[in-house]
Amino acid sequence: MTYQHQLIGEDTQRTTGKENVRKYNILAVRLIKDLIERCFGPTGKEKIYIDIIGESTLTKDGATFLRKIDVEHPAAKVLIDAANTVDNEVGDGTITVVIIAASLLEKAEELMIKNFSPSIISKGYEIGLKYFLQELNKISKSVSNKDIIIISKIVDACLKTKILSLDNSFSDTNKVGKLLVDAIKKIYDYDTGQLDTDNIKIEEKQGNISDSQIINGILIDKSIDNDSMPRFIENAKVLLIDEDLESKRTKTDAEISIADPNQMFQYKRKENMIIKNKIENIVNSGSNVIVSRKGIGLEAQEYLSKAGIISVKRVKENDLHWLEKATGAKITNELENSNLKENLGYAGKVYEKTIGDDKMIFIEDCKSPKAVTLLLRSSSKMILDECHRAVISSLTLVKAFISNPSIVIGAGSCEAMIANKLRKRSLEFSGREQIVLMKFAEALEEIPLTIAKNCGMNIIDSLIQLHSKFTKNTSKIDSNNNDDTKWFGSIPMIKKVKCDIGDYIRYITVMPNRIVLHTDKIRVVIFSLVG
Repeated sequence: MTYQHQLIGEDTQRTTGKENVRKYNILAVRLIKDLIERCFGPTGKEKIYIDIIGESTLTKDGATFLRKIDVEHPAAKVLIDAANTVDNEVGDGTITVVIIAASLLEKAEELMIKNFSPSIISKGYEIGLKYFLQELNKISKSVSNKDIIIISKIVDACLKTKILSLDNSFSDTNKVGKLLVDAIKKIYDYDTGQLDTDNIKIEEKQGNISDSQIINGILIDKSIDNDSMPRFIENAKVLLIDEDLESKRTKTDAEISIADPNQMFQYKRKENMIIKNKIENIVNSGSNVIVSRKGIGLEAQEYLSKAGIISVKRVKENDLHWLEKATGAKITNELENSNLKENLGYAGKVYEKTIGDDKMIFIEDCKSPKAVTLLLRSSSKMILDECHRAVISSLTLVKAFISNPSIVIGAGSCEAMIANKLRKRSLEFSGREQIVLMKFAEALEEIPLTIAKNCGMNIIDSLIQLHSKFTKNTSKIDSNNNDDTKWFGSIPMIKKVKCDIGDYIRYITVMPNRIVLHTDKIRVVIFSLVG
């Protein structure tokens, strides 16, 4: 009798043979690249993903899109995991990872067709990677991680590649970027150089993008407990509690035996006395705003209303900790303690306001808050979600910058510069590694060329201009013996002449490296390779 062990599922396709396996691995990675490369750069386009339950996701972020799609191929999964890792650690550069990795495999396929062995290709790529990292450290510029101008440029660069085309307001004022930088300045510890991005609470509600704002405190997605309570309090003294102000329910089944109706009355009276004593301690502490993680009963609300105190019940635990950082209050669960003044925090004003269709509570104008709220508004839920993801990516990127404050110029100019140097370095090798290093350099150049392609530029013309600019710059350096580094990449340069809303496009002129839109008062948009 023979036994056959089934190691993989019956529906799984198995490919045998080195050549076929390599071919399908490269094909899988290339398909992943083709899926998201059109999202790359400030002029990239969004993609909409609709899942099996009909929920739509609009995004330009490579990692977000790759996390949504269902992929089974192991090589493609490795690439997606790499993009997710970069997203979690750096916050940006996910599509860059995919483009470079896929381009390296495509170049490896070209080399294998020319009978290059995989070991030679692998060795050449290792040399190229080592040299790339060395040059990256050389050309990077060390700056101060306390320079808020550089931080604002980093935020601006990140947001513009993710949400530029979602709303016209982003292209003109980049309001979200400015608000985010303001939030960073409020919580950034300049003395220690520490930035805890978790201290920025992000709330989102549908509305107009111009209504987005920074709250110098915490915004709670709740309403005031009772209609008889005040709706606005200045110079608020905030008490944060983690204790019930209502009849407690036991977690396990409990039974109380009562033989006399008077015992029932005494039991209820004792419960009310306990709650009343707690509220008397709260009133005596001088607090006029109570925020509780647990319940506040109707009787307790009535006592608090008569004392002119605002109460908010069943607040999320995270909100309570944010309030602790913003107001300086201390969370307490011992209301029997008569000395509650030490636990009070301060807020300039506390009020309830309708945002969109919901009532929300603003606790703001805190003194030196260590936590603030960024309220995002936009016209649809999909855009709000994408804006939220872009803000999180920007915060992660700023945090990575603060830990390692070195910068390079974007628009693919970093990859283009190293590719140019690597191509010259390859001439020092006499073996096949020379060709492999040249292919490595070509793979790096896919970054500026992809940006150029997404800008509507001609790839061949862009590549020629890129090489020409580096050649001219190198000859100048050699003749002057002065290493004046020049950066060249593909970026959209926008030149505007003021147009009225009623203007319309008369005609369009398309040229190899620019697109000119002609209106009544002329709005010219030029895409070109610049230094």
